[in-house]
Amino acid sequence: MTLLFLAALGTGVVLFIMFPVFARHGEVSKALTAEARKRKNLGEQKERLYDAIKDLDFEHRAGKLSDADYQSVRADLMAQAAAVITQLDEVPVPAEPAPERPSRPEPPAASTKPPRQEVTAEEGPTCSSCGQTNPAGAKFCFHCGERIVIAATCPECGTELPKEARFCTECGVAIPA
Repeated sequence: MTLLFLAALGTGVVLFIMFPVFARHGEVSKALTAEARKRKNLGEQKERLYDAIKDLDFEHRAGKLSDADYQSVRADLMAQAAAVITQLDEVPVPAEPAPERPSRPEPPAASTKPPRQEVTAEEGPTCSSCGQTNPAGAKFCFHCGERIVIAATCPECGTELPKEARFCTECGVAIPA
């Protein structure tokens, strides 16, 4: 009786451990296609080149490289990075497989969510660095990451001023805090 119990327990443990192997047996193979493999390799190569350029810049700032050596090595690394990026742009992006349809019926066409609206210039500030319009209340540009400086306006003449301005640059009136 004990032997039968131990055999059943051992079989259960083995099945529990081997479950992931058996569960994936029926799935479609998720092996990378040639294009996906090439994109992955080129992306990794691009990151390695960017890291090498950052390291080179650091070494130059630290005084370990002469200006001539720095310029020649950096130009070479930049050319290599440009070639990799060009190759990366030429490789087609692999198509994502279509998601499986849910087994239950779709809800009616009338959606409860309002349609997504585009951000307009009135809704938020424009980045002074890249010119991209941002959502209202944004403190940093979502396109380039620069801090957004919200302009103040002079109550007397209407001139737009930096947020930090205490006096108008046009008429000299004190700007309320």
